[in-house]
Amino acid sequence: MSLATFVLGCGAAERVGSGPRIDGLPIEPAVVEQVAARDGLDPATARLRVIETLRLAAAARAERGDEPELAEARRGHLRRTALARVVLHDDFEASHGIDDLPADDPMLVRARTEPRFVHPALHHVCQIIAAPPGKLDDDALAAKTAEPQWRARALARMEALRRHIEATVPLGDAEACALMLRNTELERDPSDDTLVLRGEGAGGFDLDACAEAPGPDGRCDSPRFAPEWVDAVREGPVPGLRGPFPTRFGVHLALVREVLPASRPEDPGFEAELRARIHPMWTAAALGQWLVSLRTRHAALVAVGGE
Repeated sequence: MSLATFVLGCGAAERVGSGPRIDGLPIEPAVVEQVAARDGLDPATARLRVIETLRLAAAARAERGDEPELAEARRGHLRRTALARVVLHDDFEASHGIDDLPADDPMLVRARTEPRFVHPALHHVCQIIAAPPGKLDDDALAAKTAEPQWRARALARMEALRRHIEATVPLGDAEACALMLRNTELERDPSDDTLVLRGEGAGGFDLDACAEAPGPDGRCDSPRFAPEWVDAVREGPVPGLRGPFPTRFGVHLALVREVLPASRPEDPGFEAELRARIHPMWTAAALGQWLVSLRTRHAALVAVGGE
């Protein structure tokens, strides 16, 4: 059963189309109120503006006099839709704005601790790494990638790859990482058994993260990421390419897609931003409950023979 049917069943049908008319078009009080609020007008001026608009609409309708009239079923459907819109505005939306979201609402309380809302500055990075083939332990990998001949070959290969990506990948596109990583397949060279290309998908990286918990003084003695990688990723335009540059893991070509600024509860504006993001979800849940209450009211009226 539609919202309009609920409303009609609850005896609210006189709310639409019961007032004075201009050439058959009703002057709705709710419309006058909305025009006054939207344009900052007093009620009398807002009513005059509505009347002027209705006269223009009536004149336009008269010019299209050769157009067929709406079928009665269609007219009834439009009337019920308009009625539902007015009731939704007056009875639901008026009491479910952002400021009406309770501070202790469970969705809002949970959001204050969820990582998608509370997080440090995050760099969204995807990259291609040129590395030696096979499995090597950390010391053997660092030794191999530091060999001048290997590093020179890897840098030359990645320089050519960067030029190709710059020419073919729109770095600001939402699919830029997927397009860039596809080059790890296109650029494979079976004749070169000294290095392999490995792609890593986009992720949100906290460049200041620690591999272990900071000490009592808050210092991070074990950074999670290689300092040379962090320095390269941190500098440059966004979106933009970084490198190629070497680390102990190989030679990197990285794309920084975006940087999300830190978001913490103590930040100015955090609560207002959080409420704005939670509000649509809260409203959707509240609308479902409101519709259930309408259905219950309508069933009760029908049971006692009400209209």
